[in-house]
Amino acid sequence: MYSQLQATSSDIKSTERRLETLATHLGHNENYKAHRAVYKKYKDLMPKKDTAALNSLNPFTKKKATADYETAVKKHEAYRAKHAEAITQYEAACEYFAAVMNGKTELPITKWQSEQQQLLKKRYGLCEQFYTLKEEIKSAEAIRRSMEQLMQDEPQREQPTRTQGMDR
Repeated sequence: MYSQLQATSSDIKSTERRLETLATHLGHNENYKAHRAVYKKYKDLMPKKDTAALNSLNPFTKKKATADYETAVKKHEAYRAKHAEAITQYEAACEYFAAVMNGKTELPITKWQSEQQQLLKKRYGLCEQFYTLKEEIKSAEAIRRSMEQLMQDEPQREQPTRTQGMDR
């Protein structure tokens, strides 16, 4: 029974580790979806250098290009400051998926969700089995202890001692 309990316990632990991994995957997916529009706008606001205008010989064109670039940088920085948390979460999700997906481009979200549901059912069943085994072990130990107590309490049958010469 103890080996079954240990096996069930290790199955529960491995299932919970996989569930944690899937929860992390799905959490990053939620951040990715929720903040994608904010990040896209942030990228669209990124200032573009007009190298031709900046290197122009005409001082008015050069001055206007520099001023336009500086205002674009300020808008970009202001947007970043305003939406820093969302942008950071989106970037973290992108980095996480780049590290986890091993070059795959499509996220298997539905597969992860179905696997999570199956593992939850499996974990509930394993937990139920674990507690049942634990109760069985507890009752078996109680029976064993009571049997040992009975064995100790029962007086040992003594052999009648014979005295010399009195037995005839």
